[in-house]
Amino acid sequence: MEPLRSSDPAHIADHRLLGRLGAGGMGVVYLARTPGGALVALKVLLAEYAEEPDFKERFRREVEVARRVDSQWAVPLVDADPDAEAPWLTTAFVPAPSLGEAVAAYGPLAEHGVRLLGVRLAEALGAVHRVGLVHRDLKPGNVLIAHDGPRLIDFGIARAPQDTALTATGLVVGTPGYLSPEQAQDGGDGIGPASDVFSLGCVLAFASTGRAPFGSGPVDALLYRAVHDPADLDGVPSELLAVLERCLEKDPARRPDTGELVRELAAEGTPLDEERGAATAEWLPEPVTRLIAERSAAALALPDIEHTQVPSATSAPAVSGRADSGPTDSVAAGSDPADADTADADTTDADTTDADPSDADTHGPSPSPQDARPAGRRRFLLLAGGAVALAAAGGGVWWAAARDGGPGDDSPAAASSRRPVHTVALHGDLSGPQRETGRAQERGLRLAVAEFNARDDAPFTVKVRAVDDGGDPAASARLAEELADDPAVLAVVGPTTDATAQTALAKYDAGLLPVVGVSPGATSLPFLGFRSFLQGRLPDSVLPLYASNYLRGTARSRKVGIVLDRPAGDYGTEMGTTLSRTLDDVQLPSVPEVVSAMRRDFGSTVTALLAADADSVFFAGLPDRGALIATTLRERAFQGARVSGPALLDARFLTAAQEAAESWVMVAPVIDATRKPEAKKFAAAYRERWKEAPPRYAAEAYDVTGMLLKSLSALPVKSRTRADLLAAVRAAKYEGITKPFAFQETGQIVIDGNGGYLWRVEQGDFVYDGPAPITV
Repeated sequence: MEPLRSSDPAHIADHRLLGRLGAGGMGVVYLARTPGGALVALKVLLAEYAEEPDFKERFRREVEVARRVDSQWAVPLVDADPDAEAPWLTTAFVPAPSLGEAVAAYGPLAEHGVRLLGVRLAEALGAVHRVGLVHRDLKPGNVLIAHDGPRLIDFGIARAPQDTALTATGLVVGTPGYLSPEQAQDGGDGIGPASDVFSLGCVLAFASTGRAPFGSGPVDALLYRAVHDPADLDGVPSELLAVLERCLEKDPARRPDTGELVRELAAEGTPLDEERGAATAEWLPEPVTRLIAERSAAALALPDIEHTQVPSATSAPAVSGRADSGPTDSVAAGSDPADADTADADTTDADTTDADPSDADTHGPSPSPQDARPAGRRRFLLLAGGAVALAAAGGGVWWAAARDGGPGDDSPAAASSRRPVHTVALHGDLSGPQRETGRAQERGLRLAVAEFNARDDAPFTVKVRAVDDGGDPAASARLAEELADDPAVLAVVGPTTDATAQTALAKYDAGLLPVVGVSPGATSLPFLGFRSFLQGRLPDSVLPLYASNYLRGTARSRKVGIVLDRPAGDYGTEMGTTLSRTLDDVQLPSVPEVVSAMRRDFGSTVTALLAADADSVFFAGLPDRGALIATTLRERAFQGARVSGPALLDARFLTAAQEAAESWVMVAPVIDATRKPEAKKFAAAYRERWKEAPPRYAAEAYDVTGMLLKSLSALPVKSRTRADLLAAVRAAKYEGITKPFAFQETGQIVIDGNGGYLWRVEQGDFVYDGPAPITV
C-alpha cells in the first residue's frame, strides 16, 4: 500500500481512505473502510476521464455488470455512484493470491483441486451467462484463491454478446493465450458464453500443468495458435483430459455449457454445494493454504476507523501496489570469497544469511511509530506477500512494502563518509549448472558498485548482498522472499535462469522490489503480471528475427530446416515457431521437424531435412541435444549453415559436440566486452580487478546495476524507496555500454533493433561476431 499523496482526498463518499493500492486503466484504487468499518477496495474514475462521456459510460457499465452478477464465487460489488462528480465503486476486499501467483510459486494443483476450481468457476460463469453477459477475460490473474474456493474478478470488459457499442471494429478484446478462437478472429462481435468456456479450459490446463496451453510468445503467435493449433495438454491428469479437450474445441458449438461442466467435473468425486465443506478441504497445496491464512490474519489486524490516520508522503513507510497489468482489454551456493571488497561496502551474504541488525542505517529518515511496531510491520509484509487482488482495479491489485534506507556498511570508508547506505542484491546461480553466468553477473554488479562508491559525489554508499539459489527453483523462491522481506534491499539483479525467475518473481512482486533480469529470456515472464520485473534483454521470441536475417543474408539460404526439440519446452517452441512464421512472411521455404523427447537419435530428422533439400539448419533446443544433431550433421557431411539460439552459447555444447560444433552460429542477447568499443573501459577495469577477461553477461549486469544506481541517485532522499525507484527506471532511458535500456509497460525491454548479437564456433571456442543484422 502506497501512502496517500497530497493530491488524494482523505475521504470519498464517507469512506476513509487508508492508502493507495494502485491504478487501473481508468481510475485510482484505494484501500478504504466503509462508514461501518469494513475493508473495501475503492476505485474512483480519474479526473481527466470523468468528463469524457465514453469513459464515464464504460465505468457505468462496469458498475451495472458487477451489480447483476450474483455468485458466491465472484467478488461482489459493495457500493457505487457512477453519477458522482468523481464516479466511484467499491468491491469486497479479498486478501488472497491469484491463481497465477499460486501456481508460479508453488506449482500445479492436484486433480482434486483442479476439479473444484473448475466447478466453482463454472458456477460463477453460469451466473454471468444467466444475466445475458460474457466475461471475456478469464485468465489466471483474474481468479483469486481463497480457503473455500476461487473468486472470479474483473468485469471491466464483460458485456452482452450483441453489445459492440464500446468496441472498435477489428479490436481484439481479452488476454492473448486465454481467449477463444472466435475472439482471436472476430474481435468483439458475436462472442457468446462458449467463449468463456474455452477460456476456462485454458485456465484449468494452466492449473494442471503450470503453463498456458498455447504457450507464450508474441501476441500474433498466441492468436494464431488459439485459432489453428491444438492445445498442449501434456501433463494434464488423464481423468481430466476429455473434459478439457471438449472445452478447447475450436468450434463453439462443440463445447459444453457451464452446467454440463459442473456435472462432469464433479462426477469423479468433487462434491457439489450440499457438501461444500468436504469439497474445499485440502484442495490447495499446504503452502498456499498457509499463505492465505497469514494474509487473512494480517487484513484483520489492519487499523480500524479510530486508529486510522491519513499518512503524509514524508512520514509514512513507502508501500506501493498496482492493478494487474497483464495484457488485457485490447491486444496491442556461495560466492567466491575473493570477490569480497569491504573497501567498497561490497560484501557477500551466504545464501540464507540475513542482514546484520546492527547494520541499521543511521543516516536516513527515522522510521515512523508504525514502523517501530513489529506486529504492524509484519501485517503489512504479510499483505504484501503477493497478489491481494481486487476486482475494482480491473484485475488483481498487488500489495508491496518498501522502506527507505537499510543496513549500513561497517567498512571504514563507509563509516567515515557518513553517507546513507542502500543495498543492491545479486540473485544468481553461483554454484549450480549456470554458475558461470551467475558469477559473471555478480562480478559485473560488484564492479559497478565499486565504481559508484569510489565517486566523491556519490549521494549514498551501496552495499551488495549476493544470494545463491544453485539453480534450484524452490531455493530461488525462498531466497527471493528473504530479499523481499529485507527492507534494506532496494533492487535486485537476477535471477539467472527462466526456471528460477518463474518461482521468484511473485515473491519480489510481493515487496514491489525492483528486479532486473539480464539472462532469463522467456517471453512469458513480463506477461505474468508482476509489476516489479524488468526484462533487461531481448526475449527469446525476438531473436529468430535476427536469425532469419542471417540465414537470408549472410548464409544465402534457399530452404531452412527448422528442428524444434521438445525437451527444450517453451524456449524451443518460441524459437522454432517464431522463425517459421518469420520465414513464411518473407516467403522463404522452410522444413519443420519436431523431435520427441523420447528420441536420442537425430538420424531420421537429418534424413528428412536432406530429402527436402534444406541447405541450412536452425536448431531450437538445448546444449546436450544440440551436440547430438551437430554430430549427426557432421557425419552426413552437411556443409550448409547451422544456426541456433542463446542456449547453445554454452561450454557444455562445445564439450559434447567437439569437432562437430565447428562453424555453428548462435544468435544471442549478449556481447563480448573485449570486442565492443563502448565496453573497452569496463573490460580493462574488470581485468584489473579479477585478472581475467570479462565473461559473458558480466557487462550486462554492470549496465543494469549502473542504470539502477543512476535512477536512485536522481531521486530525492525521502523518495529513495522501492516504489519510486521502480517508477524511475520504468520511465527512464539509459545508454549502457552493451545497448540502450528502456522498458515497455509490461516490463519487457523496448525492441528497437538493438540487443541481438552473433557468435560462432571457431577452433573449439566461441567467437563474437558483433551485432546481428536486423534488416537485409
